[in-house]
This record gives sequence, C-alpha cells and structure tokens, in this order.
Amino acid sequence: MTATLQDVAGRTGMSRSLVSLALRGDDGVSPERRAEAVRVADVVGLPVGALARRRAAGGPLVIGALVTEAANPFHADVLASARATAETLGFQLRVVDGFRDGDRLRSGLEALHASRGSADGVLGVAVLSSRLAPTGLAAVAVDLPVAVLGSSGDVLRGLGTDTVRSEEAAGMHELLVHLASLGHVRTCFVTESGHPSTTRRARAYAAAAGWLCSPGDLRSDDVDAIVADPTRIARHLGDGVTAFVATNDATAARLVSTARAVGIRLPGMAAVTGFDDTALASRLDLTSVDQPRRRMGARVVELVVERLRGRRVERHEVLPTRLEPRGSSAGRALVR
Repeated sequence: MTATLQDVAGRTGMSRSLVSLALRGDDGVSPERRAEAVRVADVVGLPVGALARRRAAGGPLVIGALVTEAANPFHADVLASARATAETLGFQLRVVDGFRDGDRLRSGLEALHASRGSADGVLGVAVLSSRLAPTGLAAVAVDLPVAVLGSSGDVLRGLGTDTVRSEEAAGMHELLVHLASLGHVRTCFVTESGHPSTTRRARAYAAAAGWLCSPGDLRSDDVDAIVADPTRIARHLGDGVTAFVATNDATAARLVSTARAVGIRLPGMAAVTGFDDTALASRLDLTSVDQPRRRMGARVVELVVERLRGRRVERHEVLPTRLEPRGSSAGRALVR
C-alpha cells in the first residue's frame, strides 16, 4: 500500500497540510516539526524532497550558478541579481565561472551535478550561459532542478529544464526601425566570433532589416577581423554604411576603440549601436537594447526554488526588451 501524507500526519500528530509544507521544505515550519515529518516519512516510505531533507539535516541551502564569464558586464549584472535573490530566499549561491571556455563550462556543470549527494552539495543549478549542449543540461535535470538563462525555450522544451530569456528579436526590430527613422538604411551587423547570442541576433537583424531595406543594403563583419584590420571600417564607410549594429555593448566598445585608434570618429562618421544596455552603454552614450537582466537573474533563481518546492511542469519565460536611444545613433545618415 502506498504511503500518504495522512499516514505521516497520523504518526506525528500534525495536520496533513502542515506535513505537506514540511515535506516541501517550506519556510513556515519549525525545524523540530520538519525533522520529525522527514523522519516519519522515511519510516513509512513517503518520498521526501531534497530541500526538506537538507533543511531537516540542518545543512546549507546551496544553488549552483554556472556563468559564461563573470567579468562580462551583462553577466555581472545578472549574477549580482541572482545572488541577491538567492540570499533573500534563504539560499547560498555557489558560482562557477567558465571564463568563456567551453571545456570549463562543461566540467563546471559536471562538478555541480556530482556535488548533489554531499552534505553541502547543490540542490539545483542556475545556468547563466547559452554555451552548453541541451543533452548535458537534460542529464543534470534528471537529478536536479535546472533553470537556464539565455537559451531558447524551444530548444530545451520537453527536456525537463526551465528557461528565461528576453525577446531579442523584438528588441532588434525596434532598434532597426529607430535607425531607419533617422535615415540609416545601409547598415553593418558586427558579430562576435563564438558567441551564441551573435547567431540569434544576426538572424533577428536579417529578419528585421528585410522589412526595412533591400538585401543589398545589409552588411556583416566580425569584430575580431576589424580589430586585426581596422581598414575594414573605412571600406564599409566607403560602401555607404552609415550605421554599425553591434551584437552587444562590449563589441560596440571594441569597434569604437579600434576606429578611434586609426583616426575614424565613431560614432560620428556613422552611427553605432549595441545590445544589452550595460553600464558600457551609458558611459559611451550608446544606443542599446535593454534586456531586463536584473529580472532575468532573479527569475532564473526563482525558477530553481519553485522546482525545489514542488513545481513539476516546465516554465519557459520570455521577458520584454526596451530600446534606449542615445547620442550614438545619430551619426551621419545617407542622403538618398
């Protein structure tokens, strides 16, 4: 016969609802009652959640946070918000920095996964990265709650993970409409090699630009190639490009720095825009698309905690972006 909450309630003298809260690890249960509920649940064979068991044992409540690069301005803001949210909810955040290295990220995920059986191991994992294979994430999600920031919900749908991301395509469309309204039709998308968000945003750029101009007005270049050969900027300008649309704020900053080092005034001779609206954007007076990174960081931790407290259905959330126009989008527009 399958054990029930009522069986535990009858043996402990607690109400059924209090037993339910205790075995979910709810905050509003005394340590003594939680420990007794877990002890009796083990005796009668009723499953006990990892959060309740850790709390009953008096161990630390730890969530792993795996981040692509903690020094990146976008990830730094996300991580700060994730940490603050974890502390508010009574959890510690154990951060593993991948330093933009795929092997480090994979081994970091494996180490967090392997720690789950120890007294201070992680109870769940918040993945602040788009660089891990869905199969690897799904394998961890069999044993631990996993929430991923920045990956498409479609890619991970049905694999047992939760996701939170921003509506990047809408943000890119709004950005290009803004540029077009200022007379910028021939634009160049500046990529960053090996960065998954570049691929997503390049697709969004092509789709949005397709509605606003002819295919002949679209250009693309990689920031590493531009840094190695700054004359590429002059060639784009000579080809009629009046706006450079960088895949993120850091890429825009590299473009501007490289141009100025060889006497090309950007922004000015052409507009420059970024994406993410980090502190770099405000310092450079850079038009950018604001991803709600603080809310994204908070939400990815909240999704892990919701799973620990009993939610079973997947959540794939998309948060809105907002354009932040600044001086850098003025530049010199092409007169036609």
